[in-house]
Amino acid sequence: MPLTACALRIQLPHTLNEDTFMTTPDWDSARAQFPTLQKKIYLNSCSLGLLSRRSRDALNKYMDLWEEKGAAAWYVEWFAEMEDLREQFARLINASADEIAIMPSISASLAAISSSIDLQEGDQLVTGELDFPTVAHGFHAKARSGVETTVVRSDDRVMISPEQFEQAISERTRLVATSRVYFTSGYIQDISTICDAAHNAGAITFVDDYQATGQVPIDVQEVGADVLVSGGLKWLLGGPGITYMYVRRDLIPELEPSITGWFGHRDQFAFNPHEMVYKDSAGRFETGTPSVSAMYTGAEGLRIVNELGADAIRQRTSELTSRLVSSLRERGFDLRVPPDDEHHASITMIELDNPGPVVDRLAERDIIVDFRPGALRASPYFYNTQEDIDIFVDALTELTRK
Repeated sequence: MPLTACALRIQLPHTLNEDTFMTTPDWDSARAQFPTLQKKIYLNSCSLGLLSRRSRDALNKYMDLWEEKGAAAWYVEWFAEMEDLREQFARLINASADEIAIMPSISASLAAISSSIDLQEGDQLVTGELDFPTVAHGFHAKARSGVETTVVRSDDRVMISPEQFEQAISERTRLVATSRVYFTSGYIQDISTICDAAHNAGAITFVDDYQATGQVPIDVQEVGADVLVSGGLKWLLGGPGITYMYVRRDLIPELEPSITGWFGHRDQFAFNPHEMVYKDSAGRFETGTPSVSAMYTGAEGLRIVNELGADAIRQRTSELTSRLVSSLRERGFDLRVPPDDEHHASITMIELDNPGPVVDRLAERDIIVDFRPGALRASPYFYNTQEDIDIFVDALTELTRK
């Protein structure tokens, strides 16, 4: 059965206020914004959020401006859209627009931040084995400079405790990078405690929030992250090619990236090749021309999330996820999920020996999920329904129990 509002008020990691329950969004109208759902049951937002009618219209607007104005579109419309994008993401995480950089990817964001730290031989970087591996890959690449990478192991493939991170962090630690929600289990980490442990050692924290922002509320002022990065690809409904990087304002002047470009220059249109003067804002981490098309789709995706409200989305998604987990357990499936609703953020891992062919057969029935080694992965979002969940569980049972 779906969780009640009272239960959710206690269980969710982000407190829901009274207004949330008084102004519940019209989920049917929200769902109608996504044409894919007229044809398919889509439970794969953890890989790619759906394209809305509004983002398609925004993309058409971008192309119309390009066709009509050519390069002149930059100076009024496109730069204004870039600033609106900062405002929309800042609103969602309770930051200021000048703390937001527009980046192409998590990998590029991590590279920019890492290049801002004067890493020396013997320094240590820390991440977790459940984090998306682009973080560890970027860290390991610094081994040639004598920098050590510590990858904290998980005992159960679901979570890594803050105490394990604390034990791994030392006086040599310069940067700690981890996720707020693990892509392998949907577990919501206690990021605040990890940030405290890193700060006590004098290290900077980098939070990969790609699997969290939009579906799990956050206030960066409360969490204490130095850097937090998310993007349009998944829960923020903007598609690939755009990432949003928050950098805490009082840290910005201390970080001068060596991976940089003309968009990071304080006076980029002076075209001065004789010096690099960094912007005073998080814009100093930007390198070159961003994907303008992704800016338009990304801004509209953020508007949708902000209009619905992260608290309301969390409530809706938690209800659907709870139904999914309970239904799968009733059918006898082995799950790799967090132990309670409080720590579970949509991503539901269903353990199967060979999930790939099952995913393909579900797709033949217009049911879209994905898989990772040893598990099928389903991830409800606000635009799904209880009927979507029930049809998926019935189909999965039929395909795997013959």
